[in-house]
Amino acid sequence: MPLALLVKGFYSVMVMTVLSMMWGYIRGLTSGRQSSWMAKMPFAWWIGFLVIVSIAFHVLTAWQVQWVRWELQRAHLIPDRDIAVTVQDHQFHLPDEGISITRGELVRFRVRSEDLTYGFGVFRENGRMEFQMQVVPGHDNDLVWVFSEPGRYSIRSTEYAGPHTWRMHAKHVINVASDLRLARR
Repeated sequence: MPLALLVKGFYSVMVMTVLSMMWGYIRGLTSGRQSSWMAKMPFAWWIGFLVIVSIAFHVLTAWQVQWVRWELQRAHLIPDRDIAVTVQDHQFHLPDEGISITRGELVRFRVRSEDLTYGFGVFRENGRMEFQMQVVPGHDNDLVWVFSEPGRYSIRSTEYAGPHTWRMHAKHVINVASDLRLARR
């Protein structure tokens, strides 16, 4: 069974259980009769159990998310390439030679803002977001990523930075090739 289906099923059961417990608790409060603390104990134990199960589920499945492993190993990762991007006056300033990457290459994006807080979002051709980060002025903002699919990617600001934010779109500026020979063209 795929992990995504298991996660969706787990969350569906959790939500239905919590909602039914809340309904029972609220019904008990609005019925007009006074209930003892002994009657409320199963509810408190059940909620505590659900919290423990949820936390355990998150801890056990977090390893399945790609970037979680990268973040935990960040101090020991040596990227294949560093790409520096500067953002100022609602414009992305990209490397002059462009951004060409090979699929599977570990890349560190170092993005620096010179004036405002911006977002740095990378999007696939179909509009799906690949990743994003907040870019805070005066700080080193970086993110490590491995592109798993070849294609052309666009950059957009994913953070509101005033009325000109809508213009912050660099279309098809990242080329991810399936092998090294294609990426260098």
